[in-house]
Amino acid sequence: MKITRSAEAELPHFSNHEEARDYFKNQYGNRFMMTNSRILDGVKTYFYHLVLDDQAYQDGIKKSQNGERVSDMDFLFSYQSVEITEDGQIHVIQ
Repeated sequence: MKITRSAEAELPHFSNHEEARDYFKNQYGNRFMMTNSRILDGVKTYFYHLVLDDQAYQDGIKKSQNGERVSDMDFLFSYQSVEITEDGQIHVIQ
């Protein structure tokens, strides 16, 4: 279940990262997982994957961990990236 632009526009307002993360965790459970975080333009940003195809996602992760090149389109389409800033702003990568 991919997050569409219209669904993104209808997301509630979040006061912080924790509120937003909890919302997505309640909606998607273990399919919503943090992959990284870093400071961008002075704001801490958290990077998540919403897994859309578990088998293709796990296969791609396994290849990556084994040092194999992952250029498989199945892997690229197996997840959707979601960025959440520390102040609760959301950016869904389409």
